[in-house]
Amino acid sequence: MYNALVLGLEYVLSSLIILLALRFMKKEGAYVALSTLIIASNLGVAKLFNLFGMEVTAANMSMGMAFVIYSIITEVYGKEEGRKAVWVGFFAQFAFVLLGLVYTSYSPSSNDFAQSYLSQVFAVTPRIAFASWTAFILSGYTAVWIHHALKGRTKLWLRNNAATKIGQILDNLIFVTIAFVGLVDLRTYFQIFLTTTIVEFLLDYIDTWVVYVGVKFLRDDEGNFELFSSKNA
Repeated sequence: MYNALVLGLEYVLSSLIILLALRFMKKEGAYVALSTLIIASNLGVAKLFNLFGMEVTAANMSMGMAFVIYSIITEVYGKEEGRKAVWVGFFAQFAFVLLGLVYTSYSPSSNDFAQSYLSQVFAVTPRIAFASWTAFILSGYTAVWIHHALKGRTKLWLRNNAATKIGQILDNLIFVTIAFVGLVDLRTYFQIFLTTTIVEFLLDYIDTWVVYVGVKFLRDDEGNFELFSSKNA
């Protein structure tokens, strides 16, 4: 029960990061929130905890919120801007890992106490890095494409959930396949994939309201900009 409460706290904080960034920084805030959640998720993914008998990473909630931002941006600004968001997230992740590897390359002094901790955080093998980055880009592009394709023909909640869930399935499938095939047996492979997907699916049902509020913040800003422009024309 304690872990469930902490998960709820992660959910509230992730939602607030997105909504406050959108409310006060508008479009730029979406990219700030995305980069923040991506970097935090790269730290949290190494933390495992037990949730109702399932092994879960601490980054499931915050990483899943990246798809929420894709939906918000694609809904308001279109497919090209949604794809740009994917690359912004990738750049943040890539820069974070690259700089982390540089930091751990310094020869520590006798007074250093952080080397062992940082080395564990940034102990990324080329295979895991390739799996993570490939999955991130392809799943993000897929989510953006699905949301855009359904725009104008479905309700926002439907296209958001369709894009997010299919994107998450693809993300997990690509990552687990590249990272673990040949290293674990087939049963373990499916357990990792199914457990992660189930947890993300359960968490995903409670983020739709964030999409609606985020879209409203950005559309209100767009409307105010158009009104101001017309007055000064």
